[in-house]
Amino acid sequence: MSASQPADRDRDHDSDLPDHDRTRRRLLLGGTAALGAGVAGGLVPAAAQAAPAHAPASGSATAETVSKGGPGRGARVHANNVGYEAAGPKRAVIVARTDSRRPVRYRVVDAGTGRTAYRGTARRAGAVPDWRDDHWPATPQYHWVADFSALTAPGRYVLVLDGGAASDGPAADSAPFRVEAGVLERRTLSHVAHYFKDSRSSGQYDKTDRSLVPSGGTRPVDVHGGWYDAAADWGKHFTQLSDTTYFNTLSIPLTAWAMLATHDALVARKNSDFTALVGWFLEEGLFGADYLVRVHKPGATFYSSISQDEASDLGADPAKRTLDGTQVAYREGAGLAIAALARASTYPVSGDYAPADYLAAAEDAFAYLATHNAGMVNDGKENILDDANGLLAAVELAGATAGSAKADGYREAADGRAAHLMARLAQWRTYHDYWRADDKDRPFFHPSDAGLPAVALLTYLDIADDATARRVRETVRRSMEFELAVTAEVANPYGYARQLVQDAEGRRYSGFFFPHNVTPRSQDAWWQGENARVASLAAAARLAAAKLGDRALARRLHAYATAQLDWVLGANPFSVCMMEGHGNEVPLYQEYPDPVRLGHGSYRWFRSAGGIVNGITGRATDGSGLQWDPGEAETGPNTDWRWLEQWLPHATWYGYAVALGG
Repeated sequence: MSASQPADRDRDHDSDLPDHDRTRRRLLLGGTAALGAGVAGGLVPAAAQAAPAHAPASGSATAETVSKGGPGRGARVHANNVGYEAAGPKRAVIVARTDSRRPVRYRVVDAGTGRTAYRGTARRAGAVPDWRDDHWPATPQYHWVADFSALTAPGRYVLVLDGGAASDGPAADSAPFRVEAGVLERRTLSHVAHYFKDSRSSGQYDKTDRSLVPSGGTRPVDVHGGWYDAAADWGKHFTQLSDTTYFNTLSIPLTAWAMLATHDALVARKNSDFTALVGWFLEEGLFGADYLVRVHKPGATFYSSISQDEASDLGADPAKRTLDGTQVAYREGAGLAIAALARASTYPVSGDYAPADYLAAAEDAFAYLATHNAGMVNDGKENILDDANGLLAAVELAGATAGSAKADGYREAADGRAAHLMARLAQWRTYHDYWRADDKDRPFFHPSDAGLPAVALLTYLDIADDATARRVRETVRRSMEFELAVTAEVANPYGYARQLVQDAEGRRYSGFFFPHNVTPRSQDAWWQGENARVASLAAAARLAAAKLGDRALARRLHAYATAQLDWVLGANPFSVCMMEGHGNEVPLYQEYPDPVRLGHGSYRWFRSAGGIVNGITGRATDGSGLQWDPGEAETGPNTDWRWLEQWLPHATWYGYAVALGG
């Protein structure tokens, strides 16, 4: 056990926690924080100073668990179900119920002809104690990492683990995957773009939204457009966690900005194969900007949320839609909304509004927050999320007004926010250079936007002077070294981005998954998967690799980013591709009992290809263990949304990370 891991961590299972109201399903926390990551299990070396001296050794195993044979019966191969970049890292994980020290040999074969294209010996990674001790459903817990990065020939392949010498059971193979240049851009971004189009507000709900009276108001407002929040949530939100301090999750404003940033990243790569993608992402970004203009309140910021009564049937009354008149602060989405509007104003084309309208709304909200932001947040104190959001807002406004007298003022505001953010690297015990969330040393960790501080600083490089740019690069380099180190400090065969966290009682430790007990209030527990979090870190790593000018670090960051995307696409302990429409299908999303087939859930909540479900969680209250859709018998009714519901931020961060290139 690491020195940073308290021996008395609460390991109660989620099923022991109070039932959660479905209308509050993405609730969260009111006080803790940190983040972590690095590529573990030997994929990337850990920084020696960051890991506790007696952290568990990767690949450790006891004499009782090591067999004299191979991996044993029931061996499986977990790989990215879509594919691997031809010139990039390629890793799959072999799993089995028993351990072995014998060489585990594998072949990568052409899926059509059976011809062997590559042979290799997998590296033994052993068990992950956290997962071996507490996981559900059952899944093999001993691991070997197969690295076939040397295979660059385009093709469609299967990784095969032979029986006999390598295994005392039948041969095992992976799901088919491709090796080709631009594989994720080519095979997934079209679906991602159309997932957002499919998530647009439409029909009777959108008609109702053209005339809603905000709470506390008297006159109706036209707030149509925007994207529905999730697979079974027809609400439209800036954030669902406005009453929290460190964990505001960003939805529509983030998506609007990221669609435009994704467009720009694809354009910068000057690849004619992206022509259709470029058009789709620009159109979607401008669609989001149009919505942000409508929910902008002149002389203030933005209306926070439109909610829909979530009845247990599909006949939820559109007349029951409500507009929350609460104005949002930087960390509640105002910062990203300003950034999206400012960037939208720079294109030669626009949506329903003119570029000048986008810019005017952005500038108006920015001017209001310059004096009111601290008074709008729940605790009256700005923190890391205000700095990151405020920095992006100022950077985009400086870019949109370049050459005018206003630009200097926005650049000065950006300089101030960047200075605050760069001063937030902290140290605690053996962990150093993590982001601190508060004015002391509280670690910043986040359920969906963990990569945002680094992304904001790297975007700021576009307007920073030379001396400041050098400081920014050094700050981001140190923060990314922390991410690599904390991810590599324990056995971690998949390279999943680990994090430094703090629970409701102030206990601080590193782990794989977000704790469920980060605040004293049980209704604020974070219960869902973290695909947005790992995708945001993949985006930060890829952006850093491109902008830091360090080739050796860039290789490690690309491996780290690839591991996060691989996890989403099937290289995970349950071998499930969590993007709809690809590879091994995710289970049906079955909220609510079916009125005909009593005792069974209903699959009424159809999802869209390209959408990404919430993902895998920790099983215990402290985030330890491993859990994937265990079903109603384990968790009770109306809980499978935790793993299986599609949510905007997952595909948002994934699309941006892929567009940045590997």
